[in-house]
Amino acid sequence: MSEPLSLLLVEDDISLKEELSIFLSDFFDTIDAFGSAEEAYEHYLTSIYDLIITDIELPNQNGLSLVEKIKKKNPSQLVIVISAYKEVDYFLKSIDLGIFCFLTKPFDSQLLINTMIKVTNQLHRQYTKNDAPSVVILDKGISFDLKTKCLHVKGTLQELTTKEELLLALLVKNANTFVRNEQLCQEIWQSDEVNNSTLRALVKRVRDKLGYEACIVNLKNRGYKLTAHGL
Repeated sequence: MSEPLSLLLVEDDISLKEELSIFLSDFFDTIDAFGSAEEAYEHYLTSIYDLIITDIELPNQNGLSLVEKIKKKNPSQLVIVISAYKEVDYFLKSIDLGIFCFLTKPFDSQLLINTMIKVTNQLHRQYTKNDAPSVVILDKGISFDLKTKCLHVKGTLQELTTKEELLLALLVKNANTFVRNEQLCQEIWQSDEVNNSTLRALVKRVRDKLGYEACIVNLKNRGYKLTAHGL
């Protein structure tokens, strides 16, 4: 049986908010819908949501400002941003905040359905994986917790940036197999157009923090493999 999923919807257009709530009820068991960023954030602080969908143009506070506050509280929170505008600045800011995707209004109904199928499938997979042990032994005295994103090396907790956490988590989940550069860039930056030197620099930082020999292996600039001796 699938885990029940919850959604926080933020949309100030009353009719659209009602329409979306009805449509999205096919995918989510619980939907809390609000018309302002302030009210939504107040409820977010006392609740747990699997997904947040927010408009950008909201009264008093921009939707991206809301996303930024939420991401500071919970960097792994899944977020979809919707807007009637296609401004590049909005799109780039959304990418910087690490959103799941950006949808423009009016919606393409099939695209909306496909997006909901994709995101709910991802959420259900996460719940399935969470049933398994979360701490992975990578080498002697080195472990990574997939739930808390904590890396311990010889008894010391290593400080990781958000992107370092994303990279390490993805490599650990696929330990001892190569992960293509394109997948890494899509998961970490939500873009396929990331300079190879940017990815290499991120890998080097994580490799240095892991500290054991051949911990992350490169396949001729096509992908990376994390070698986990504890598996």
